[in-house]
Amino acid sequence: MKTIKQITYLLIIAGLLSVTACKKKDDKPVNTHDDAYGDVITKKMMMMGNAKYLPMFFAGAEGIVADGSSVKAPDGTVYDLNEFWAGPGKLKGQGTVGNTLPQAGTYTFTLKFSDGYVKTVTDELEGEDTTVPQITVNYNTNTNPQTIDVSWTPSPEADFYCIKMTDLDMAHNKPYFKVPMIDKSQTSFTITLDGSNGWLRPVSELQNDTEYYIVISAKKVENGTPVTGMSKDFEVNGCSKTTFRYQQ
Repeated sequence: MKTIKQITYLLIIAGLLSVTACKKKDDKPVNTHDDAYGDVITKKMMMMGNAKYLPMFFAGAEGIVADGSSVKAPDGTVYDLNEFWAGPGKLKGQGTVGNTLPQAGTYTFTLKFSDGYVKTVTDELEGEDTTVPQITVNYNTNTNPQTIDVSWTPSPEADFYCIKMTDLDMAHNKPYFKVPMIDKSQTSFTITLDGSNGWLRPVSELQNDTEYYIVISAKKVENGTPVTGMSKDFEVNGCSKTTFRYQQ
Protein backbone atom coordinates (compact mmCIF):
# COMPACT_ATOMS: atom_id res chain seq x y z
CA MET A 1 0.00 0.00 0.00
CA LYS A 2 2.81 2.34 0.88
CA THR A 3 4.48 1.66 -2.47
CA ILE A 4 1.25 2.49 -4.31
CA LYS A 5 0.97 5.81 -2.44
CA GLN A 6 4.57 6.69 -3.28
CA ILE A 7 3.98 5.94 -6.94
CA THR A 8 0.83 8.09 -6.88
CA TYR A 9 2.71 11.01 -5.31
CA LEU A 10 5.47 10.74 -7.90
CA LEU A 11 2.95 10.77 -10.74
CA ILE A 12 1.25 13.86 -9.30
CA ILE A 13 4.58 15.70 -8.92
CA ALA A 14 5.63 14.72 -12.45
CA GLY A 15 2.31 16.03 -13.76
CA LEU A 16 2.71 19.34 -11.93
CA LEU A 17 6.25 19.76 -13.22
CA SER A 18 5.05 19.03 -16.75
CA VAL A 19 2.25 21.62 -16.50
CA THR A 20 4.66 24.19 -15.02
CA ALA A 21 7.20 23.58 -17.80
CA CYS A 22 4.52 23.98 -20.47
CA LYS A 23 3.21 27.11 -18.82
CA LYS A 24 6.67 28.68 -18.72
CA LYS A 25 7.20 27.83 -22.38
CA ASP A 26 3.79 29.19 -23.39
CA ASP A 27 4.25 32.35 -21.30
CA LYS A 28 7.48 33.35 -23.07
CA PRO A 29 6.93 36.98 -24.17
CA VAL A 30 6.68 37.68 -27.89
CA ASN A 31 8.70 40.59 -29.26
CA THR A 32 6.10 42.70 -31.07
CA HIS A 33 8.74 45.17 -32.31
CA ASP A 34 7.02 48.29 -31.05
CA ASP A 35 9.88 50.42 -32.36
CA ALA A 36 8.85 49.67 -35.97
CA TYR A 37 7.89 52.51 -38.27
CA GLY A 38 7.11 53.07 -41.93
CA ASP A 39 7.05 56.40 -43.70
CA VAL A 40 6.27 57.63 -47.20
CA ILE A 41 7.82 60.87 -48.47
CA THR A 42 7.34 62.88 -51.65
CA LYS A 43 10.66 63.74 -53.27
CA LYS A 44 10.41 66.66 -55.69
CA MET A 45 13.14 67.45 -58.21
CA MET A 46 13.56 69.89 -61.08
CA MET A 47 14.65 68.23 -64.35
CA MET A 48 15.18 70.33 -67.47
CA GLY A 49 12.98 73.02 -65.95
CA ASN A 50 10.14 70.61 -65.15
CA ALA A 51 9.02 69.38 -61.72
CA LYS A 52 9.27 65.64 -61.21
CA TYR A 53 7.93 63.68 -58.25
CA LEU A 54 9.04 60.41 -56.68
CA PRO A 55 7.44 58.53 -53.76
CA MET A 56 10.12 57.36 -51.32
CA PHE A 57 9.56 54.74 -48.62
CA PHE A 58 11.47 54.33 -45.38
CA ALA A 59 11.06 51.75 -42.62
CA GLY A 60 13.05 50.66 -39.63
CA ALA A 61 13.30 48.81 -36.34
CA GLU A 62 15.74 46.55 -34.56
CA GLY A 63 15.93 43.18 -36.30
CA ILE A 64 14.08 44.24 -39.46
CA VAL A 65 14.99 42.38 -42.66
CA ALA A 66 14.45 43.29 -46.29
CA ASP A 67 13.36 39.82 -47.43
CA GLY A 68 9.59 39.85 -46.97
CA SER A 69 9.25 43.58 -46.21
CA SER A 70 7.17 45.74 -48.56
CA VAL A 71 4.78 48.68 -48.78
CA LYS A 72 1.41 48.87 -50.52
CA ALA A 73 0.19 52.15 -52.03
CA PRO A 74 -3.47 53.25 -51.82
CA ASP A 75 -4.06 51.95 -55.37
CA GLY A 76 -2.81 48.49 -54.36
CA THR A 77 0.63 48.70 -55.99
CA VAL A 78 3.24 46.87 -53.88
CA TYR A 79 6.85 48.05 -53.64
CA ASP A 80 9.73 46.06 -52.14
CA LEU A 81 11.89 47.50 -49.38
CA ASN A 82 15.66 47.04 -49.42
CA GLU A 83 18.59 47.64 -47.12
CA PHE A 84 20.69 50.73 -47.79
CA TRP A 85 23.90 52.35 -46.63
CA ALA A 86 22.46 53.65 -43.35
CA GLY A 87 23.08 50.18 -41.89
CA PRO A 88 21.11 47.50 -40.02
CA GLY A 89 17.58 48.40 -39.01
CA LYS A 90 17.04 50.72 -41.99
CA LEU A 91 15.12 49.88 -45.16
CA LYS A 92 14.29 52.00 -48.20
CA GLY A 93 12.26 51.72 -51.38
CA GLN A 94 10.79 53.96 -54.04
CA GLY A 95 8.14 54.19 -56.70
CA THR A 96 8.59 55.66 -60.16
CA VAL A 97 9.29 59.26 -61.20
CA GLY A 98 6.21 61.08 -62.48
CA ASN A 99 4.92 64.52 -63.47
CA THR A 100 2.33 64.71 -60.68
CA LEU A 101 2.30 64.34 -56.92
CA PRO A 102 2.27 60.73 -55.71
CA GLN A 103 -1.10 59.36 -54.71
CA ALA A 104 -2.27 60.70 -51.35
CA GLY A 105 -3.76 58.35 -48.80
CA THR A 106 -2.78 55.41 -46.60
CA TYR A 107 0.37 53.42 -47.35
CA THR A 108 0.54 50.03 -45.64
CA PHE A 109 3.93 48.63 -44.62
CA THR A 110 4.40 44.91 -44.08
CA LEU A 111 7.62 44.50 -42.09
CA LYS A 112 9.43 41.19 -41.56
CA PHE A 113 11.84 40.55 -38.71
CA SER A 114 14.71 38.13 -38.21
CA ASP A 115 12.76 36.28 -35.50
CA GLY A 116 9.95 35.60 -38.01
CA TYR A 117 7.54 38.19 -36.63
CA VAL A 118 5.55 40.17 -39.21
CA LYS A 119 4.19 43.59 -38.32
CA THR A 120 1.91 45.97 -40.23
CA VAL A 121 2.18 49.75 -39.84
CA THR A 122 0.64 52.55 -41.87
CA ASP A 123 1.50 56.10 -42.85
CA GLU A 124 -0.56 58.83 -44.48
CA LEU A 125 0.72 60.82 -47.44
CA GLU A 126 -1.04 64.17 -47.29
CA GLY A 127 -0.36 65.34 -50.84
CA GLU A 128 1.61 68.45 -49.82
CA ASP A 129 3.95 70.24 -52.23
CA THR A 130 6.97 72.49 -51.78
CA THR A 131 9.18 74.84 -53.78
CA VAL A 132 12.51 73.42 -54.94
CA PRO A 133 15.36 75.84 -54.10
CA GLN A 134 17.70 76.99 -56.85
CA ILE A 135 21.29 76.36 -55.81
CA THR A 136 24.53 78.27 -56.52
CA VAL A 137 28.00 76.95 -55.64
CA ASN A 138 31.32 78.78 -55.45
CA TYR A 139 34.28 76.43 -54.94
CA ASN A 140 37.31 78.19 -53.45
CA THR A 141 40.41 76.16 -54.35
CA ASN A 142 42.96 78.78 -53.26
CA THR A 143 42.04 78.79 -49.57
CA ASN A 144 43.60 76.52 -46.96
CA PRO A 145 41.55 74.59 -46.14
CA GLN A 146 39.44 74.83 -49.26
CA THR A 147 35.84 76.00 -48.92
CA ILE A 148 32.61 75.66 -50.87
CA ASP A 149 30.16 78.56 -50.56
CA VAL A 150 26.63 77.36 -51.20
CA SER A 151 23.58 79.61 -51.55
CA TRP A 152 20.00 78.92 -52.57
CA THR A 153 16.66 80.59 -53.16
CA PRO A 154 14.16 80.22 -50.31
CA SER A 155 11.41 77.62 -50.21
CA PRO A 156 8.49 79.31 -48.38
CA GLU A 157 6.89 75.97 -47.42
CA ALA A 158 10.06 74.46 -45.92
CA ASP A 159 10.37 73.81 -42.19
CA PHE A 160 14.17 73.51 -42.53
CA TYR A 161 16.92 72.76 -45.04
CA CYS A 162 19.47 69.97 -45.31
CA ILE A 163 22.83 70.23 -47.08
CA LYS A 164 25.14 67.40 -48.09
CA MET A 165 28.02 66.50 -50.37
CA THR A 166 27.91 63.08 -51.99
CA ASP A 167 29.32 60.77 -54.63
CA LEU A 168 27.47 60.91 -57.94
CA ASP A 169 26.16 57.49 -56.96
CA MET A 170 24.47 58.95 -53.90
CA ALA A 171 21.88 56.18 -53.51
CA HIS A 172 24.45 53.55 -52.56
CA ASN A 173 27.11 55.58 -50.76
CA LYS A 174 27.24 57.39 -47.47
CA PRO A 175 27.55 61.19 -47.92
CA TYR A 176 30.92 62.79 -47.38
CA PHE A 177 29.38 65.76 -45.62
CA LYS A 178 25.93 66.38 -44.17
CA VAL A 179 24.19 68.93 -41.96
CA PRO A 180 20.67 67.58 -41.50
CA MET A 181 18.98 70.70 -40.12
CA ILE A 182 19.56 74.27 -41.23
CA ASP A 183 17.11 76.93 -40.07
CA LYS A 184 14.41 77.82 -42.61
CA SER A 185 15.48 81.49 -42.47
CA GLN A 186 18.98 80.62 -43.74
CA THR A 187 19.80 80.59 -47.47
CA SER A 188 23.56 80.07 -47.48
CA PHE A 189 26.18 77.77 -45.98
CA THR A 190 29.95 77.31 -46.25
CA ILE A 191 31.39 73.81 -46.35
CA THR A 192 34.98 73.75 -45.11
CA LEU A 193 37.06 70.86 -46.45
CA ASP A 194 38.78 70.24 -43.12
CA GLY A 195 37.10 67.03 -41.95
CA SER A 196 35.51 68.67 -38.90
CA ASN A 197 31.83 69.13 -38.02
CA GLY A 198 29.46 67.65 -40.57
CA TRP A 199 31.99 65.31 -42.20
CA LEU A 200 30.87 61.69 -42.25
CA ARG A 201 33.81 60.40 -44.33
CA PRO A 202 37.45 61.55 -44.44
CA VAL A 203 38.28 64.41 -46.80
CA SER A 204 41.25 62.30 -47.90
CA GLU A 205 38.84 59.93 -49.67
CA LEU A 206 37.93 62.65 -52.20
CA GLN A 207 39.49 61.84 -55.55
CA ASN A 208 41.38 64.54 -57.47
CA ASP A 209 39.70 65.88 -60.64
CA THR A 210 36.47 64.07 -59.78
CA GLU A 211 32.92 65.41 -59.75
CA TYR A 212 30.74 65.34 -56.63
CA TYR A 213 27.23 66.53 -55.85
CA ILE A 214 26.27 69.39 -53.57
CA VAL A 215 22.65 68.86 -52.54
CA ILE A 216 20.18 71.24 -50.89
CA SER A 217 16.88 69.80 -49.69
CA ALA A 218 13.91 71.87 -48.55
CA LYS A 219 12.17 69.68 -45.97
CA LYS A 220 8.54 69.97 -44.97
CA VAL A 221 7.34 67.72 -42.12
CA GLU A 222 3.98 66.03 -41.72
CA ASN A 223 1.22 68.21 -40.32
CA GLY A 224 1.29 68.25 -36.53
CA THR A 225 4.73 66.64 -36.37
CA PRO A 226 7.55 68.28 -34.37
CA VAL A 227 10.46 69.54 -36.47
CA THR A 228 13.19 67.12 -35.40
CA GLY A 229 15.06 66.38 -38.63
CA MET A 230 14.13 62.69 -38.46
CA SER A 231 13.53 61.29 -41.95
CA LYS A 232 10.47 59.36 -40.81
CA ASP A 233 8.69 62.66 -40.09
CA PHE A 234 9.14 64.21 -43.56
CA GLU A 235 6.21 64.90 -45.86
CA VAL A 236 7.97 66.56 -48.81
CA ASN A 237 11.63 66.82 -49.79
CA GLY A 238 12.27 69.50 -52.45
CA CYS A 239 15.72 68.54 -53.70
CA SER A 240 18.18 70.56 -55.76
CA LYS A 241 21.71 69.46 -56.66
CA THR A 242 24.69 70.59 -58.67
CA THR A 243 28.19 69.26 -59.26
CA PHE A 244 31.64 70.59 -58.52
CA ARG A 245 34.97 69.11 -59.56
CA TYR A 246 37.35 68.52 -56.68
CA GLN A 247 40.92 69.74 -57.18
CA GLN A 248 43.72 68.97 -54.75
